[in-house]
Amino acid sequence: KQWYQRRVRVKRINLSAMSSTEDVPIKPHLSKVWGLSSDIPECEEHSTTRRDPTLRLFVNRSLSLETIRYYGFDMDYTLAEYCTPYMEAETAKYAFEKLVELGYPKALKDTKFLPEFAVRGLIFDRKLGTFLKLDLHGLVLTACKGTRKFSRSEIRDEYPTKFCKLFEKMENGETRFLQLFDTLFDTPKIFVTSTLIDWLERSPQYSKSADGYFDQSTNLEITYATVWSDVRHAFEMIHSKGPLHKNIMTHPEMFINKNALLAKFLDYLRENDKKVFMLTNSPYTFTNTVMKHLLGNGWQDYFDYVVVKACKPAFFAQGTPLRLINQSTGAANIGLYRNPAMVKGEIYSGGNCDLFCQMTGAEGPDILYFGDHIYGDVVRSKKTNGWKTFLVVPELRHELEVWTSEHVLFEEHHNLEKRLGELQAHACSDYCAIRKLDKQRKMVVDEIDSKYNPCFGSMFRKGGRLSSFANQMDRYADVYSSSVTNLLNYSLKHQFWSPPKLLPHESTVAQDHEDVTSQ
Repeated sequence: KQWYQRRVRVKRINLSAMSSTEDVPIKPHLSKVWGLSSDIPECEEHSTTRRDPTLRLFVNRSLSLETIRYYGFDMDYTLAEYCTPYMEAETAKYAFEKLVELGYPKALKDTKFLPEFAVRGLIFDRKLGTFLKLDLHGLVLTACKGTRKFSRSEIRDEYPTKFCKLFEKMENGETRFLQLFDTLFDTPKIFVTSTLIDWLERSPQYSKSADGYFDQSTNLEITYATVWSDVRHAFEMIHSKGPLHKNIMTHPEMFINKNALLAKFLDYLRENDKKVFMLTNSPYTFTNTVMKHLLGNGWQDYFDYVVVKACKPAFFAQGTPLRLINQSTGAANIGLYRNPAMVKGEIYSGGNCDLFCQMTGAEGPDILYFGDHIYGDVVRSKKTNGWKTFLVVPELRHELEVWTSEHVLFEEHHNLEKRLGELQAHACSDYCAIRKLDKQRKMVVDEIDSKYNPCFGSMFRKGGRLSSFANQMDRYADVYSSSVTNLLNYSLKHQFWSPPKLLPHESTVAQDHEDVTSQ
């Protein structure tokens, strides 16, 4: 609710703050709280110029680029933007072929990939076979079984308290574990797993059991955990030197978008005396093929340091042995690398964060690291080592399109929330009217969700409640944007500012004791 109230006051701020170049008007009651003046003259340039939202950087914590000396990059879905949905469709196709080899029906090979089905940030309940979108407190916002979306009553039946723990002891003593899907590589896994569950739900050969499905003719049970285990195994086979890996190596132009601004962006950093490094989990041979496609044969010249097979997130803790790559063979040299410093032009494998900083002279606050993996790239580097973090969110383009085009629906939802708040504020509330308004509000929320994604809605929220993915992004990503090259729109001395995070008693109560919500 407070989110919508803030939205009206600061002209629809998204999940985070505007940068210092996008000024927002200051309400009189907030100017006292923030210690700012509401009559500051607006800069003429800023009043007429606004960056295209898809090219902007969004800031969760104030950040001065002038203090950043090292710019680090993941490769997959960060420097290398894969062709969506072609990449996901091909991945799902190869996964179905492997599953057929494991004994699943041949008809699965003919399954048509649905790019609009899955979103990042979902969780798979291996006990009940449902995909869930949770809020930051673990409450279920949306649920699907197979590709069928649950109604609100079905969610209450499966999760009576609507609360879902990541780890929970079951009656049989087993630990119930929820599998997280928080990378762009995970969306095909969600679709393939859901398709298998759809097949089991429809198959007359199987009847429902407590943990999955049972075949009475063979006395075999397929649990939801088994389904996920088979899907994971299939994806491991196609990614680890499997058919997908070989196809990308042979025809990278079919799978990877060539960003014309990437070379210009990396040159921009180096021309301003910034150290540039790449830190990726991909092996050298694959990295070499992808980067040649993006930057040409001399791609190593764009980086001061290159580390492959980094094994993130373990890299940010104990890590693995640091070795030097033989660029002629693509293999790691025998023995550990003991040179006190990393050398430009060499390729390294493994290591850990402490060793990397020691050998390059970098310190946590000096580094801005770009990555797409909320946990492996952003959470661990921020929590463990204090790096500044830039989360790459390609889906942000679609999210912003809906956010800006469906303003009528958002206003309608805000008005319903406001009317509900006004009714509930009275001692003698009309509970029939409250229930009627709440029903209307839920219908509007469902319509807003359908504009983002027909099954799971926005990856960031449901109505006014943030998803667990959005909460992690807010907590651990200093900056986020749809592409790394969007930083080209800013000076490397730019200061990003984020407004204070106001608590409810600060955002709804003016300092002259007048209730803001009643205005």
